[in-house]
This record gives sequence, structure tokens and C-alpha cells, in this order.
Amino acid sequence: MDVYRTEDQQLDALKGWWKKNGTSTIVAIALGLAIVVGGRTWISQQHSHAEVASAKYDTMIQAMEQGMDDIALEQSSGLIGQFSDTPYAALAALASAKIKLAQGESLAARTHLQWVVSYADKFELKQIARIRLARIMLSDNDHQKALALLGEVEPGSFAASIEEIRGDIYVAMNQPEKAKDAYKRALDASAAAAVGKDLLQMKIDDLGSAG
Repeated sequence: MDVYRTEDQQLDALKGWWKKNGTSTIVAIALGLAIVVGGRTWISQQHSHAEVASAKYDTMIQAMEQGMDDIALEQSSGLIGQFSDTPYAALAALASAKIKLAQGESLAARTHLQWVVSYADKFELKQIARIRLARIMLSDNDHQKALALLGEVEPGSFAASIEEIRGDIYVAMNQPEKAKDAYKRALDASAAAAVGKDLLQMKIDDLGSAG
């Protein structure tokens, strides 16, 4: 099951931004708080905290790239447990979900994704987790839960991905009219390359004269 598709580009953009600006952003927030509560030592501690989280995340990604999933999961567990106040914890949870899904552990993958939905600070990370979790729920035949999850918040820039997976869910539920409407909304919202739009159009065409 390919649960990692169009939203990967948005996730890669977030990763790239945090790679360049993550530590400095956390420090800037810490500095703002320090103005209120005072204390240069506290600022230094926050800076060190963010740098350690960044280093652990880099180690986790390197382990994943080398196929050392056990090490990657160990680093991820540390990030989620000790650095949940940084964006690296949510990124680590997304990566752990990917590993667990590849290992055939759907329930564990869902748990990691639900953690991101519940605790991530950034809207974009929450939406990526929702989309991936909904796809797994679809695969597990939890259709109503998947639809409820997708309807929790406004889709924003993820409208195309959300409507597409909603259409897939309706197809699985044998509701072609609703599926076709969802695919059309996805097509209207899509800013993807031609191949992405072509796939959506194929899904619409496959539904024939439904609706």
C-alpha cells in the first residue's frame, strides 16, 4: 500500500525548512520567553536542548537510509519521549509510522500517526499525519473512522490529498456518487503535476456515469 504520495513534497519542504531554521527558531522563541521570565542560563539550556534533538533526528534519518530500522526506532523513541516540545518529535513519529507500516505493523503505525495528530504543534504536520492515518484506516476497513478523521479540521493546502483519500474511502464503501464528487473536488483543488491530475481523472472516469 502506497500511503506516502503527494503530501511527501510538503513534508520534505518542512524538513528542509527545519534543517535550516529549526534550532534558531526554537532559540528565538526561548529568547522571547526569557524576556518575560528572565535568565540567560535558561536560554542556553533551550539552545542545547534543540541542538541535541536535531542531532538525534539526523542520526535517525541516517539509520533509516542505511536500513537500520532498529536504531532509527530507538532514536525516534528518544525524541518522542524527551524532546516532545520540539518539531523533531513529530517528524520522528511520522518516520516511525513509515517503518512500522513497512514491517506490517499497522496498529503501531496508527499509534505513531495519532500521536502526531494529537501533539504536533504545526498544522501541516498534523494534516500529513491525518492523511496517512486515514489511508491506513482505509486499508484496515475502518471507513467511518477515516472519514471522521479527515473531517476534523479545514483542509487548507492539503485539500486535494484529503478529497482524494475521501473519494477512495467512498469507493471502498460502494458509494460511487460521493466518491465521484470527492474526486472532482480533489481535481479542482489540485496543484499537482499532470500525472497527479491524470490519476484523479482516471478515478473519475472509472466511476462511469455515477451521479
